[in-house]
Amino acid sequence: MKQGSFTQQVKNEICAYGYEEKNYLPLLSGFVKTNGAIGISNHGLSLNLQTENSQIARLIYKAFNTVFGITPSFSYSRKMKLDKGTVYHLSVSDNVTDILEKLEIMVDGETTLPKTVLDKDGVRYFIAGTFLASGSVNSPSSHNYHLQMIVQEESLAKMLIKQLNKFKNERNMDFKYIARKNKYVIYLKKADQITTFLSLVNATSSMLDFENIRIEKDFINSENRYQICFNANYEKSIAKANEQLEDIRILEETHYTFKLTQKEKYVMEARKENPDAPLSQLVSYLEGKYPDITVSKSGLSRIFNKIHDTALFAKRKG
Repeated sequence: MKQGSFTQQVKNEICAYGYEEKNYLPLLSGFVKTNGAIGISNHGLSLNLQTENSQIARLIYKAFNTVFGITPSFSYSRKMKLDKGTVYHLSVSDNVTDILEKLEIMVDGETTLPKTVLDKDGVRYFIAGTFLASGSVNSPSSHNYHLQMIVQEESLAKMLIKQLNKFKNERNMDFKYIARKNKYVIYLKKADQITTFLSLVNATSSMLDFENIRIEKDFINSENRYQICFNANYEKSIAKANEQLEDIRILEETHYTFKLTQKEKYVMEARKENPDAPLSQLVSYLEGKYPDITVSKSGLSRIFNKIHDTALFAKRKG
C-alpha cells in the first residue's frame, strides 16, 4: 500500500463519517483555516478553496450548505503535471466576512485563531478538517511511520499541538513541529500514536488496517532479526566446536589424554560424536549416554577450557 493511497483511504473515511449538523462548523473552520485563500475583486471578497479529492470537495460543499445555507460555486481543472490529476475548486462570494467571523478565522479584517468552535468535541472535527486540508500519513507497510499536517502560521501550529495535547493523558500523542519553506509541519513518527490520531479523527477502519499491517510487519522484522541472530550464533557455535575438535586431535596425537579425568574423556568423545552440536545438545547427549554423569552448560564450558589449556601445553612440549 503506497503512502498516497493510504492517505486517500484515511481522508475518504473521514469524509464518509456520519456528521451531525453541529460538527460541520469546526470541520469547516479547520479546513478553511488551512486551505482557504481570500480573493478581492470589484464585487468584494471571495473565499477560494481547492482539493484533489472529490469526496472532500463534496463534504465541504455540503458543510457550507448545511451551516450557512449557501451553495458555493464549483469547478474543476486538470493539473499540468505528469499525473494530470483533477483539482476541484470551491468558491464562496456571499457574506464572506460574516462566514470568516463565524468560523473564527478573521475578525475585523485581522486573522485570528478559533476558540469557541473548539469547545467540547469541536476540536476533534477542527483537527479532522485540518487533516483533510493538508494532512498525509505513510502506509504502515512503508519503511518508516510518519503522519503530518502543514499549516501556514506558527501560531496555528502551536495551537493545534496544544489542543492535541489535551488528549495526551488519555491517548498518549506527542506531536512536534518544524518550520519548512515558510510553512509549519506538525508531525508524529510513532506508530501507536498515529493509530491514536486516526481514531481521534474518526478513521476507525483505517486505524485497524494500520495496526494489522504494522503488527504483521513488526512480526516479520522480529522473525528476520531472530533468524539473523540464530545464524550468527550457529556460526559462532560451529567455529567453537571446530576449535574444540582441533584441541582433541592434538591431545590424541601427542598422547596427552592421560592428563584428563574420565568425565573429561567422556566429554571429549561426546564432542567427536557430535561435531556440530551446541553445548545444550551436548549436555543432553551426555546425560542420555552416561546417566551417572551430571554436567551443566557452564560445567561443560569449563571442561573444554581445560582441554584447550592441556592441548596448548602438549603442543608446546611436542
